[in-house]
Amino acid sequence: MIFYLEENRIFVLETENTHYVFGIDSAGYNRHLHWGAKCDPADYAFTEIGDENSNHSMLDEYRQELTPFGSTVYRTCDLKAQFADGCREVALCYTGYRLKDDTLRVAFADAYYPLQVRLGYRVYPGLDIIKRWVEVENTGSAPISFERLFSAGFSLPGMDPYTFENTNGAWGGEFLPCRTVLEGGNLVYESHRGASNHNQSPYFIAHRGATETRGAVYFGSLAYSGNFKVIAGRDLYGITRVSLGMNDFDFSHTLEPGAHLETPPVYCGKTEGLGEMSRQMNRFCLEHLLPSRFRAETLPVLYNSWEATEFNVNVADQTRLAEIATGIGVELFVMDDGWFGARNNDRAGLGDWFVNPAKFPGGLDELIGNVNALGMDFGLWVEPEMVNPDSDLYRAHPDWTYHFPHRHADELRHQLVLNMTRSDVQAYILDCLDRLLTDHNIRYIKWDMNRPFSQVGAENLADPKLYSYLHTMAVYRIVDELKRRHPAVQFESCASGGGRCDLGAISHFDQVWTSDNTDGIDRMTIQKGYSMLHPIKTMRAWVTDIAGINKPCSLDFRFHIAMQGALGLGGNLEKYSPEELEICRRNVALYKEIRPLVQFGDLYRILDADRDEVLCNQYVSRDKMQAVLFLSARGTRFFKKKMNLRFAGLAPDRAYAFTLDGVAYKKGGAFLMEVGLPVYVRGADYNQIVRLTAVE
Repeated sequence: MIFYLEENRIFVLETENTHYVFGIDSAGYNRHLHWGAKCDPADYAFTEIGDENSNHSMLDEYRQELTPFGSTVYRTCDLKAQFADGCREVALCYTGYRLKDDTLRVAFADAYYPLQVRLGYRVYPGLDIIKRWVEVENTGSAPISFERLFSAGFSLPGMDPYTFENTNGAWGGEFLPCRTVLEGGNLVYESHRGASNHNQSPYFIAHRGATETRGAVYFGSLAYSGNFKVIAGRDLYGITRVSLGMNDFDFSHTLEPGAHLETPPVYCGKTEGLGEMSRQMNRFCLEHLLPSRFRAETLPVLYNSWEATEFNVNVADQTRLAEIATGIGVELFVMDDGWFGARNNDRAGLGDWFVNPAKFPGGLDELIGNVNALGMDFGLWVEPEMVNPDSDLYRAHPDWTYHFPHRHADELRHQLVLNMTRSDVQAYILDCLDRLLTDHNIRYIKWDMNRPFSQVGAENLADPKLYSYLHTMAVYRIVDELKRRHPAVQFESCASGGGRCDLGAISHFDQVWTSDNTDGIDRMTIQKGYSMLHPIKTMRAWVTDIAGINKPCSLDFRFHIAMQGALGLGGNLEKYSPEELEICRRNVALYKEIRPLVQFGDLYRILDADRDEVLCNQYVSRDKMQAVLFLSARGTRFFKKKMNLRFAGLAPDRAYAFTLDGVAYKKGGAFLMEVGLPVYVRGADYNQIVRLTAVE
């Protein structure tokens, strides 16, 4: 709930376990007061602060919800604008608030110019998650130009330095953890690539030595798939602040008279321990953020034929693979690249979204009919935001790509990026995909984007530097409209692997492709990084043949890692022996039994593959009646892997029945969590799954 203390002009956002408190002081400044445990609201009050000296004003010491550029503020600002007469300072004056149910808007207006700014907040019952955003409106007759327009600013409590967690990855190595202690100065995480996630990620996690189970953790995640920036700073007073939003690098936005803009939202919270942070965000996404149509449904086990056939697709070969796939329990058969245009390799055809007549002389319906007759749904791969120069689309519309005059257009993977800020490009993509879904019984689309942006000229725009925001919003709108027209179709976000896995994508797509790296060993690290602030249900994880080339691991091992998300298969099933197909069938059947626990349960990360040499993750149902534990290790050193395995997340007063290392047990939840049971993790390819059921 949210309530307003009128006497002191203080707002209290009450979540399940915390208070987030700010207000308007006597001078009219927005001031942050508290983020943490609940207190008596009557005790919240402002502390008067004076200038330190002529070099350090009181404004630099203020903790604020939004810091505009100007006056004697020299720290990081969240909002920077230029008015028609050249003034570049924003002076915000409080004008009131609007509170309706669990949503609050706090309004400000510039002291002279026709700019209105509203700070938005929303709380969610039963959770410690807060939504924050900023709205700006031009109420005058002249344009206002924004050079920076962040979504939120945060002031963290206390004076001691915080450790910040983010990612420092790449293609094939997304979500690799990066930890930095911020003692002074600024720390920046950002993207200039046009997408959000391959390298650093659009969020912050801040703590002082927190573990999975202990320590205050503060976090905020930007729901935005374009260029972003996160700035964390610690000043001479020991105050740590964080700002995040759309990247101001190569950015500007002209707000025309009467126009309004709402920034991408930030979802933030404070929890005890990193594990509870992840569980809170997982529950929040499942209950509030994921697209509603499939939010409560388990995602199907899919097979993708790319590794088996690559571009060489046809009805006969795909049907043979489908026949094997259905025999091992696959529910969704997906044909990847190569089905359209003149697409025989990655040098041609992108943009020509019509069925290749040489490969499919009778169209797609014959293959789709074969797949459906086998009891599976049919899915398809597309890459709508890209075009090959060797394509009918590019030859007809070379001006439809981002470009600069007198500059060479750099190709990556032999393709260019379509200018998605153009209405004609958006209409073309929507029409092509709409016709595809209207004419064929397709139940899944894998939407890919295989290169970052370059030569980002958009001559159609009054503000060419707004391309990243407008491009991202165009993708969201097209996906939303396709889902409206075709509600039975699931969409997966892919960007050359995990390049677009943020909360913005997750609020429009039903699932995401976490990484092109499907190596079972590497995936232990990648999937942990994804699980920090993203819902497990959306994490597509495949069992493939590419996995294990450099670090061999058994088919069972690969399954046990991939079963900890939304399971898929991607190997060449025609090369599998009868014994290997039986392993597939057995594991797929097991996954279907535990799938509701994995996709909707609470995750407890008990042991870390990189720190402990053993991976142990446990998924527990909300009512704590069922649990499944995964225990895996790819080789261990010395003799330290004889241990008592302590479970997590169980009901202390309930007994659980299960089998561990071939021994049947019935033990109380308190005992399992506080004492545990002995395990000996050994061998080069150790893995087991333990299923627990509450019993009388």
